[in-house]
Amino acid sequence: MINGLIDRLFGQEHQEKKGSSKNIKHGRNSISDLLELYLRENHFLTAVVMDTGKRRLAKLNSGIVDVDPDAHRFACDAFLPKEANALMTPGVKVRFSLTHQGIRHQFEALYNDKDPSRSEDLHWFSFPKGIEQVQLRDAFRVKLSQISSIKVTLTHDSNPTLSGGLVDLSASGMRVKIQGFLDPKPERGEIYSACHLVLSDGTPIVCGGKLMHWQVEQERKVTYLGVQFTELDGNTQRTLNRFLTDMQRKSRQLS
Repeated sequence: MINGLIDRLFGQEHQEKKGSSKNIKHGRNSISDLLELYLRENHFLTAVVMDTGKRRLAKLNSGIVDVDPDAHRFACDAFLPKEANALMTPGVKVRFSLTHQGIRHQFEALYNDKDPSRSEDLHWFSFPKGIEQVQLRDAFRVKLSQISSIKVTLTHDSNPTLSGGLVDLSASGMRVKIQGFLDPKPERGEIYSACHLVLSDGTPIVCGGKLMHWQVEQERKVTYLGVQFTELDGNTQRTLNRFLTDMQRKSRQLS
């Protein structure tokens, strides 16, 4: 049964995204702070289940829902696809990864147990020994001061259309600031059928999007969405790359 489950879950072989300037956080406080960041910003995690021979068994997704710094452990909610939760047994190694502000975060953690007090799946892991951070080569981001006037529209197939302002922009995604609190609440990994923005040079960018993380600032009453671009055609990607290259050149001249 498990072998059949593994066969169904195994997709394309997980490949680490190339980058440079590796930095590994080993301190327990540093690790706890980073895990708290992933929790606070509701990061969408890619998780690769490994067997004892370091063979990749399945590629799935989840998110951190609790961090216990005193017990040196953290909890993830139910993995998707749902049948992947059957693979979680004590001692199983899971390799997690996510991207935060153009930096790839990667770490391995050992599975402890399922929380018996919860009706749905909630899984506890030991703190990783370290969290590796890799600066992605194509992750130059245009910051707020250069793009504050750019408006973004996000279209969802079932939820209301969202409108906000661009906070930063890279070749692979953007961060959007929306006034107020969203109802319904965002869900990690949800899909936007259309993302629309007009660059400061007048060029429109239209593509799909995937919600990778989100954060609410209660005092300021704003919501931030981190969106990964999807379905970018070749011409649109080249247009976006040229815009970012031009902004990078201007940024270097100013500095």
